[in-house]
Amino acid sequence: MAASFSYSQVEFSGSLNLEGYYSTKDKLPFWFYSNQRGRVSEETNFDGWISGRMNYDISSSTSLEIGGGLLYDDNFSDEIFLDELYADLKWKKLELIGGRKQKEEFYNGLSATNENFAWSLNARPLPGIQFRTSEPIYFNENEKLGLEFSWNEFLMENDRIVKGAHLHYKSLYLIYNFKNNWHLKAGITHFALWGGDSPRWGKQPEGIKDYLKIITGREGGDNSAEPDQQNVIGAHSGTYELYLTKDFIDYRLKFIYNHFFEDGTGSRYANFPDGRYGIYYENKKENTLITSAIYEFYYTRDQSDGSTAPHEHDFYFNSFSMFNNGWTYYKRIIGVPFFDYDPEIGIVAGNKFLAHHIGINGNLNLGFHNYPYKLLLSHVLKEGMYDRPYIPKRKELYFNYEMRLLQRPFNLSIQLGTEFSNVAEPIFGAGLSLSKHF
Repeated sequence: MAASFSYSQVEFSGSLNLEGYYSTKDKLPFWFYSNQRGRVSEETNFDGWISGRMNYDISSSTSLEIGGGLLYDDNFSDEIFLDELYADLKWKKLELIGGRKQKEEFYNGLSATNENFAWSLNARPLPGIQFRTSEPIYFNENEKLGLEFSWNEFLMENDRIVKGAHLHYKSLYLIYNFKNNWHLKAGITHFALWGGDSPRWGKQPEGIKDYLKIITGREGGDNSAEPDQQNVIGAHSGTYELYLTKDFIDYRLKFIYNHFFEDGTGSRYANFPDGRYGIYYENKKENTLITSAIYEFYYTRDQSDGSTAPHEHDFYFNSFSMFNNGWTYYKRIIGVPFFDYDPEIGIVAGNKFLAHHIGINGNLNLGFHNYPYKLLLSHVLKEGMYDRPYIPKRKELYFNYEMRLLQRPFNLSIQLGTEFSNVAEPIFGAGLSLSKHF
């Protein structure tokens, strides 16, 4: 946790981070660059970022946080990127964020995707406006039934075939707290790419009426591109989500289910059993050998196969009629990173797979020293796409191990990783991370 300097109601904090990598091949092992918030690329040798934030407590129920950060990656022509720049206003249980802010990390960083099937830590944060609940809002004093929601508008910027496209994202969850420490959270998310300037279809409509059609999933008008007149305007997707948590005296278990859909067939479960399944364990005691662990299973091999839809398959994370770059941001998958993106042709070329993922973290107590660690292990069977299959099918294994060696006067960590494949030679990598919080 970052130390801070307090001056009355104002608090300042920040961090400086430096990372160096070595690989036996031209690219790094999978977990070196995946789910790294867009800070590390496949060919990074050195990167670093500095961030700072100011928190101002306006009142007992209201606070304002202003933050920013700069990122350097030697693989991007020695450019310096804007990692964050935002203002975050909190009032009671509501939160309003403007700008580009890094997403919150869940499951102690062990999940292969983080928040849900479609919303991971694999890409850089998008600039925009976010309005959401910061904690559940309950309908009664005994806190049995409550809800969480978010309403977000992002800008995809110009690093795509369709320039200046928008992303609408909203979510709604209902929460019910049973007796005996059982907690249920169930909800739905909705994503929609829309607007922008297409080289094929020209400038797309972005008026109020068009926005109302986007948020309700209706077809476009005469001013829309031909595919949007025949179907819904924009490219839509979403998730049905279910989380069941049981609190014990010393630990907590959470059962995870995400169902992903991209059209009416998927929303009617014609693509079942595609989605994310998992179980998460969290120890309530500190400095234990195993602090938390997760197992996740990902499956995308159905894609409404055999349905009566106009198209035979869903082709997850792609939108060939309009948004050719698919569900990506700066050439990085926005959702679970097991999808393969081909930047040369601008499509998600590998979207049919099944994956087993395990994550464990904890502490090794050796004498008077405590060494926090994190272990990730993933096995993926990749089949490509329905109309562009991988021949042969790709069997890949990703391993990653991180350990913190020093915590004072700065944090020093090592990283070891491997990647095995039946169609390529093994990749072995090592990394060193140095950080200081102030």
